[in-house]
Amino acid sequence: MSFYLTLLIFHIFSAMVWVGGMIFYVIVVIPVIRNPELKDQKLRLLQLTATQFRNISYYIFFVFILSGFGLLFEKGYFQFGFHWDFWTSNISLMFMTKIGLFTILFLSSLYHDFVTGPKTFSYLKTDPVRFERYRKTSSFFGRFNLLISVTIAILGILVSRGFSIFP
Repeated sequence: MSFYLTLLIFHIFSAMVWVGGMIFYVIVVIPVIRNPELKDQKLRLLQLTATQFRNISYYIFFVFILSGFGLLFEKGYFQFGFHWDFWTSNISLMFMTKIGLFTILFLSSLYHDFVTGPKTFSYLKTDPVRFERYRKTSSFFGRFNLLISVTIAILGILVSRGFSIFP
């Protein structure tokens, strides 16, 4: 198996775990913890699952970065100088958009995972007003990250087929 194919498999599986995990969280975990039977355990369950997914996420981000740049390198875009014909094409705009969105996703995830998420749980018992504010902010960033992730996945599918959304 070629190195390119190995990188591609890692890149695709990482995307599957990341986007699939986020969708699973939204359509399975959140509705389950809203069940009235889990009223006393719901926030602890949310905190534990969020922490576990966060721990996995940064390994996935690392694999994305390595495999993504490895794929570009294997295709020859970083070898033997800068390829102006590629980097000025419509497909390169797709790559750059994808990399830009990934950067936004990474920074947004850092903020969600290490600022708003932990503050939400820290104010749970001490300050209901701040708890609600951070809960809403965390929820917004979680949804925002899902939207960005799905957009990146769609751009990846399109660019792999040689299709550009840019004229």
